[in-house]
Amino acid sequence: MEHLSAIILAVAATALSMGLAFVLSRGRGTPFLKLRLEEFPQIQDALPMLAGLTESTVYDGNRASVHQNGAALEAMLADIAAATQSIHLETFVWCEGKVETLFVQALAKQARAGVHVRVLKDAVGGAKGSEHARRTLCESGVQMAEYCAPRWWNLGRLNSRTHRKLLVIDGRIAYTFGHGVSDQWLGDGEDPEHWRDTALRLEGPVVHGLQTVFAQNWVEETHSLPVSGDSFPKLEPVGDTPAHVVSSASGDAVSSVAMLYTVAMGCARKEVLIQNPYFAPNPGVCELFAMLVRRGVRVHLMMPGKHTDSPFVRRAGCHLYRRLLEAGVKVYEYDRTLIHQKIVVIDGVWAHVGSTNFDARSLALNEEIGVGLLDRAVARDLKQAFERDLKFCREWSLEDWRRRPARDRLFDSFAYLLHDQL
Repeated sequence: MEHLSAIILAVAATALSMGLAFVLSRGRGTPFLKLRLEEFPQIQDALPMLAGLTESTVYDGNRASVHQNGAALEAMLADIAAATQSIHLETFVWCEGKVETLFVQALAKQARAGVHVRVLKDAVGGAKGSEHARRTLCESGVQMAEYCAPRWWNLGRLNSRTHRKLLVIDGRIAYTFGHGVSDQWLGDGEDPEHWRDTALRLEGPVVHGLQTVFAQNWVEETHSLPVSGDSFPKLEPVGDTPAHVVSSASGDAVSSVAMLYTVAMGCARKEVLIQNPYFAPNPGVCELFAMLVRRGVRVHLMMPGKHTDSPFVRRAGCHLYRRLLEAGVKVYEYDRTLIHQKIVVIDGVWAHVGSTNFDARSLALNEEIGVGLLDRAVARDLKQAFERDLKFCREWSLEDWRRRPARDRLFDSFAYLLHDQL
């Protein structure tokens, strides 16, 4: 009997290990690319290539504006209040608090007025929302769904999360951003309780691309089509900005966002600015940065310092600092609060804003969304914000980094060993 019990336990342990390995190993490819930078066009001429390599489309005739910190939430709530047809919100973070109350009140009011309101939140990232908020939304007529709820039939998807942050209103206005429905995003990033973040508001044909991304996850979870409420109206040009939407989904063979970051930066001739809260990519990114510096490109990388909600991820990223500094990359740590925006600006003309972190989880596992656009005004606004943020940064030198205690460098190396799952 004891022998039989041992066999059963061994079989169960083997099955559990195999299942865990299957879940953790599922992800998009982020292959090492053999890059010949001399073959890359300037970023001004690269939009068709960027869109083609990421299975996207270039949409002409758009208008875009940058909204910082809590002001972005105010803009979103104002557009929600003006909606007449449909409101689609997809988010990763949803927590009980003042921001939750503001969004619940605004969404419920519009649903009761006959607007088609659909809310999709991640089952893990959104688990801290209040039951009262859920009940209020449902009773008002808001259609709600959770992405990849932890159920036995979802075992193969448990390591996949929607990290997308997007809002589409009447099929005519869209936002992509780093914010969540949580009180950290109130204020102006003035202290550790109020995070620093950025959103992009869009009008024009590119809104169809963002609506399509929302529809993908909505259909996946609800098996219903989000078409009522004129979700896909005919969109005429409203400006002169070309834009393209990039999204990564769990079933993709290759990460479109990783491809976009690589190719867009490979087009740089003068300057690359990056702000990101979680930096722990594969070593190939450091090699790309080194190639850019040798080409004469100024590469500036800004990440969180002591204020972070994921210290282990930060330490994994610290493992890469030495090779970045040796390559000539400028490395800054923001010390005022958690810097949470996901920004790339290239040569002062092209910018990308979205939900994607610069770590293996975002690039290989999460559902992500972002918009790239050729707009000097947006790039200027983002660069000016970057320069303002520098006032609250520590710049690392190679000498300072080499003076770090050996135990810290050892822990960084250990953390980086797990970077694929962080």
